Amino acid sequence: MKNVINKRLLGYIKRFTIVHVITYILAGVIFMNLQDYENAFATLQDFEHFRSLNSPIVKATGFFQIIRGSFIALVLYPFYDSIIRSKNGWLKLFGVLWGLTFLVSVKSSKNLMIGSLEVTIQMIIFSWLFFIWERKVYKINS
Repeated sequence: MKNVINKRLLGYIKRFTIVHVITYILAGVIFMNLQDYENAFATLQDFEHFRSLNSPIVKATGFFQIIRGSFIALVLYPFYDSIIRSKNGWLKLFGVLWGLTFLVSVKSSKNLMIGSLEVTIQMIIFSWLFFIWERKVYKINS
């Protein structure tokens, strides 16, 4: 029984992380070009303490999203049944992620809209794709 639970949890974390990393990178690349982040980072005062987009640590953000995605998956796992069994569970997942991102944000900014559209769209797509994939796995394992 313990083996089944561990296998289920690991599968869930893998799927969550895969969808998170892919949607994060795709949304980032698309919006970086659409909203000219390089120019915004160079000219807007809100970004004066940010690293350059050419910084090695900024270029490694895709790798760091593996850790972040796994962590978020673990935090949300106790609510798995409430989200996946629900008809509109993807909306619940989106609401939780979006709320934690924006409502708990440490610093508000007049230029917050620069990244909020990207984050909102990424979270909607992530929530929907993950929910669909997880529902298929859930039905197979039920």
